[in-house]
Amino acid sequence: MKIVYIPRGETVSYDNLATECLVVEGCLKVTYDLKAKKIIGSGSVAASSISADDIRADELSSVRVSCRRLIAKHVETSELFASESAAVSCLLSADYVQASQLSVVLSYVHDVDADEIINLKQKKRGLFRFLLESSLRSWWTRLTAPAEDVVDAEYKPADEHKNVYQIGAQRSGSDLERRSGGTDELSA
Repeated sequence: MKIVYIPRGETVSYDNLATECLVVEGCLKVTYDLKAKKIIGSGSVAASSISADDIRADELSSVRVSCRRLIAKHVETSELFASESAAVSCLLSADYVQASQLSVVLSYVHDVDADEIINLKQKKRGLFRFLLESSLRSWWTRLTAPAEDVVDAEYKPADEHKNVYQIGAQRSGSDLERRSGGTDELSA
């Protein structure tokens, strides 16, 4: 099939579906796998596994979503894999998300593996305005952020006695001498 169209107000069910272009204005329910080059429309899509290059839908519900680009209002999935970008303008609920760029407003995500995460304030806006604001935020962050990557500091376990001496040294020097002298006698 080249193009599958689901009209507004209708609910269509399939066991498996593979097509080039899927236009969903109503409700599509696929029991197992949904494969398409492009999924577009203002309807809802529910499937066990969704695989597509481009996804632009209002509501998406699946166990596993793998795509190149995702633009949606509501996404509920266990695993989301977007090789380029994922933009969710209302709510993203997922256990694991892997994306190059992730733009969200509200999210309930357990694990995220993304190069860039953009969180926008919750406002009533359309998808076009959401994408424009997330692109501007990404551009502004690249301009204002430091050039070097942030790296965690080296972790060294602290010695209890040294911390006590440092705390005492900040209070008064004579207090430190008394404490260190007394502690050395006890340790010797």
